[in-house]
Amino acid sequence: MDQTEGFAIEPKRDCPHVKKGYDQEHFDPVFVSGFGPCEDCHDLKENWLCLQCFKIHCSRYQKGHATQHYEKENTHPIAVSFRDLSVWCYECDSYIMDEKIEPLLNHLLTSREEENDDDFGHKNGSDDEGNIPTVEMLSALLRQFGAGLINQPDETLNADPILKDLTPDGVASGILEGKFKKIIVMTGAGISVAAGIPDFRTPGTGLYDNLQKYGLPHPTAVFEIEYFRKRPEPFYTLAKELYPGNYDATAVHYFIRLLAEKGLLLRNFTQNIDTLERVAGVDPSLLVEAHGSFGSASCIDCHNKVDDAWLKEQVFSDQIPHCRFCNGLIKPDIVFFGESLPERFHQRVPLDFSECDLLIVIGTSLQVQPFASLIDRVKPQTPRLLINREEVGKQSAGLERFGIISEKGFRFGMANNYRDVALLGDCQDGVYYLAKQLGWKDELDRTMKQGQTHKARREREENDTK
Repeated sequence: MDQTEGFAIEPKRDCPHVKKGYDQEHFDPVFVSGFGPCEDCHDLKENWLCLQCFKIHCSRYQKGHATQHYEKENTHPIAVSFRDLSVWCYECDSYIMDEKIEPLLNHLLTSREEENDDDFGHKNGSDDEGNIPTVEMLSALLRQFGAGLINQPDETLNADPILKDLTPDGVASGILEGKFKKIIVMTGAGISVAAGIPDFRTPGTGLYDNLQKYGLPHPTAVFEIEYFRKRPEPFYTLAKELYPGNYDATAVHYFIRLLAEKGLLLRNFTQNIDTLERVAGVDPSLLVEAHGSFGSASCIDCHNKVDDAWLKEQVFSDQIPHCRFCNGLIKPDIVFFGESLPERFHQRVPLDFSECDLLIVIGTSLQVQPFASLIDRVKPQTPRLLINREEVGKQSAGLERFGIISEKGFRFGMANNYRDVALLGDCQDGVYYLAKQLGWKDELDRTMKQGQTHKARREREENDTK
């Protein structure tokens, strides 16, 4: 099974329209600012950049000029959101990702970082209309900045390597020697595949078929906030299947717990919303759930928090939960398309990644921004270990085609690699291998058994109280 399957939002990766919809040759390979107004209505709230003509228009949730632009031009199907860097294909009617677009997304992300006072801020434009730059001004700035990127020396090549050798065994030796005491673990959907969490996007699965009765325009509509406001039923069908307590944590989750118990875990940044880290016993203070989780819920209008037990009762009795104060819809605190990431994410990224002395990335495709860019937030000397089915997050060949030297991405197989290690294969097997090299395998087995016994006992107690 592909490591990217499981309960996570993943874009379509085989879009056939990128070739005609993204005009790479006529785009300056430099930073585009996210504060440009819609060219038709000058709205600043939620705008999209057409990747064919590079014009800016507002979303369907504003005045819909981006959609109108596509319908008028017909051959301009691809656009990228300034709000969350998601990429949409109008012809596929789906969010997409393609390696050709990756360099552009990296530029957009870095540009937005520089504009905002805090890291990964989500401003939707300047409050001062007089400071809004024109497209012409942006183009001039971009060309100037781009010239500064070309053929610059890579200062990190002079960094002293910390690992004795670029292998998983070398990483294990570093841990045992006490070199790494502030480890960050980044995790994605691949770590929960072994838990049996179903893929709601795959035709033929029971969960997919259950959702189709609602006539979704596309599978990911389940996680679009405006669609949820209109039709919450599909989401709660999904929520009932995937609710915390239905699945057991995996070896990866318990390995993260082991790191925490040994005082080595600085933080676990996860894309997953399944709360299996909590099931495994990882202290919530050590978690940053970048896309939110089922661990809490609130009203989408007045933001009143609700009791977990009450919400679970509503979900499993097939009721649509409403706020007792304003009658707004109640939603678990997971991030939908069109919503900003949790404030905790913005707060912890600059603090934690500046302290990290070892980064371990497990079971993620590194396709979804801004999470994917976090691998570049650690210090230049910090070793990085990828445990995954395949190599991901590598330096983009697209940047090289543009003549730009970049420090972004892993450097597997490159002559200038001095810190990146890949342990390829099933991520559960990878974690077991690392645990064995650390002398922790028996301890990992015991921790898993204790956790599963505790979960079973808790479930019996809950059933006895019903």
